[in-house]
Amino acid sequence: MSNRRYYIHVVCAANDQPLVLDRLAIFFQTRAFLTSDVSSELPRAALYGRQCIEDCDYTVVVVGDSYGATHNTGVSQMHLSYLSAKAKLKPMLILMKNHQENADISPQLKEFRRLVDRQNIDIYRYDNPVEIDRLLINAYESMIERYPALSWLRENEAHTSSSTSNISSISPMRSSITSSSASLLSAKTSNKQADNPLKVSEIFDSLTKELNLTETFEFQYSAQAYEGGNLTDVTMSLRCTWHEILHALITIPSAFSSYGLQSCINRLITARADTDIKKLMPNVHAVARCQISQDDLSKLQRLLFAANWIQFTPASPRASQELWKLTFYAKKLYEDSPFKTTTHS
Repeated sequence: MSNRRYYIHVVCAANDQPLVLDRLAIFFQTRAFLTSDVSSELPRAALYGRQCIEDCDYTVVVVGDSYGATHNTGVSQMHLSYLSAKAKLKPMLILMKNHQENADISPQLKEFRRLVDRQNIDIYRYDNPVEIDRLLINAYESMIERYPALSWLRENEAHTSSSTSNISSISPMRSSITSSSASLLSAKTSNKQADNPLKVSEIFDSLTKELNLTETFEFQYSAQAYEGGNLTDVTMSLRCTWHEILHALITIPSAFSSYGLQSCINRLITARADTDIKKLMPNVHAVARCQISQDDLSKLQRLLFAANWIQFTPASPRASQELWKLTFYAKKLYEDSPFKTTTHS
């Protein structure tokens, strides 16, 4: 029996194929801490799934008989979690049930199966739950060999095992610790949180990120300033309120790429850069090519995603890049804002 465990999130349609999910639970009892997607009917389902995927070491995707209940966007939690795991480059073990050509499955599930088939090579297919154990033995070992990750060791083994040098950066944890605690502990081992595990509710609250509309986000940008016929490359910093950023996001088309987000923020910069740069360089007669730094753009995108302001949206089969859209929550936040009509210079 292995004493090492990983954190695995199961991407699935809630309440679909209970026997398959039960077999997963039994197989991973001594190998991993498991969480799984919950019903899209729950208000926090998307946030919960996104946080689990953010923290997990590996994902197991189970595509069975159901697409699952859909969010108000028309997409199920299974679909959202799959897109999130792909975007986060999480190692993925895919189990897909075989169906007869005339099987009565929904158009949404058919399209999702085509998406998964198109984007992945290693897919393990099964006809009934009995085959799951056999498939997992080889598939799981192959995944952890190809994508090594830090693991946890039972506390009583950590003091006796001679192999602990291989995981010296990992704090030993109690074997009874919950999977949610485990995922947070991996990010805070330097503080030795394993000796004082938090309650699951405290962990969940600490992972929830909210953006206050009156607070600010500071970032760097580059621009070109023209002065007396000469061109000068300048780097400046800009501080925008989250309301200004949300106001700018509202103007973006319903689906946009990371480049679209960058263009949106660049327009926001351009409206302010001319005045700011002329304060330092009074003789400048023109400012052009204002661009947010790539590091700050990535940081902004992560913050918007974590705050549930933007979410992944299924792309068309021809799309070569991930697409985003503003969430219902963000739109409602803007509509309810007491200063939504305020203009900014």
